[in-house]
Amino acid sequence: MSQSNRNILAIYFTFALQALGQSIAWQFGTYFLKDELGVLNFVTLTVIWSIPTFVTIVAVSFWGSTSDKKGRRKPFMIIGFAGFAATYLLLSFVQTSTEFLIISVVGALFSAASIPAGQALATTATEKKGERLGYMLVAQSAGWFVGALSSGYLYDIIGMFALYQISAIACIIATITCIVVVKDVEIDPTAIHQRKSALSLMRIPGMARLSTAVAMSSLGINAIVSMMAIMIVDELAGLPVYVGFANSGATLLAIFITGYIGKLIDRRGPSGVLIAAYGSYAVFAVGFALVADPISAALLYALPLYALSNTAAYSFAALLSGDEERGGAMGLMNGAQNTGAAIGPIIGGLFAEYIFFRVQPISWINMVFNLIALLIAFSLIPIARSLHKSSKTINEKMDDEIQLE
Repeated sequence: MSQSNRNILAIYFTFALQALGQSIAWQFGTYFLKDELGVLNFVTLTVIWSIPTFVTIVAVSFWGSTSDKKGRRKPFMIIGFAGFAATYLLLSFVQTSTEFLIISVVGALFSAASIPAGQALATTATEKKGERLGYMLVAQSAGWFVGALSSGYLYDIIGMFALYQISAIACIIATITCIVVVKDVEIDPTAIHQRKSALSLMRIPGMARLSTAVAMSSLGINAIVSMMAIMIVDELAGLPVYVGFANSGATLLAIFITGYIGKLIDRRGPSGVLIAAYGSYAVFAVGFALVADPISAALLYALPLYALSNTAAYSFAALLSGDEERGGAMGLMNGAQNTGAAIGPIIGGLFAEYIFFRVQPISWINMVFNLIALLIAFSLIPIARSLHKSSKTINEKMDDEIQLE
């Protein structure tokens, strides 16, 4: 096995550990605030949940651009993993929603460093950007599967405070592994001076529309998903383990299909997969709004649609950007995704508190926003085809040069 392949596997492993810790802590977040910290108002609940994500929006762009400026990725991965570990460890001692909010905000500032740096490192100096990002999502999905399934079973047995401590341990191991095993790939100093600012990146044809589509889809999804545990347990009279089954089922299926999706994107381009993802999300939203029992809701939620949308969107951004500005481009995509993750729950909370008086009908909002994302994705087809054709031509020339040598 080559040094490059060993390094990619090391990156995947660290993100699998981080994802394991994150999924243990994440899936019962709003349920924990409501049932254990006594936050009963849907608007207050979702605002507390969303404020750290607003911090993440700014932070991912900052850390991604800074990693471009420094020409290094590994230090920022370490900062991010350590940020996750510290956040979950401190959350295991919270007694009030205010403490929860403060720790989550500070943690978001530092934990946001890992994702754009890791995605940039994984896609540097390779034409297989879709495949690399696809298998990175496979690794994360494996972590999410173990974390979601185990916490679903253990929530009623050991409680959320102990689960937060387990999350912290997983992220500590990820941090140590990154320090010891992962090798950095430094960017050419000449290329660093040619990097684009975030504003310049947004001016790349297609980047602004892609970011908007990602944000719209994320907004719709997070409006309902942020309170999915409340819907399944409190409204549909299910068990906490059903929440674990729903999340782990989606990630298990994603493990088997995401690598293929990445290869398909490299061969055919990202636009078709992006359209399929947003169209599927809209259909899912209809089913989720109409489902009448917790098991059916869990089965619907287990569809691995995020494997399509994430891999296609990030691969598209990788095609639009060069190696020297990849961190900034990944930061933009993460920022767009987190914009939806920040605003979506608040919109969902407002509708749940004042209009629907419950969570489930929020899924209709999810449908509307994903239809908007779908329309934007259709408008990106010409750009995606042009980029894919250019990338294919460059790769063929590189193969010819290698054969001549």
